[in-house]
Amino acid sequence: MKWCARCGNCRWVCENHPGKPWLGDHACNCGGAGMPCPFCNHSDEDNEPELPEGFHASVRKADGERS
Repeated sequence: MKWCARCGNCRWVCENHPGKPWLGDHACNCGGAGMPCPFCNHSDEDNEPELPEGFHASVRKADGERS
């Protein structure tokens, strides 16, 4: 993969400041959520974005139980 200047190759950017990386030495750190880099980690109907290392989703079912 070539170097991505937008995300610094972490593949995620700040949702509030999409020109700044979400992870790494130059991360935004504003407290905003991360989103996939639109240049190197985009997704579509057939492809999900690459998730950060150690990412675990927490989803609640309709009855309140976690899965």
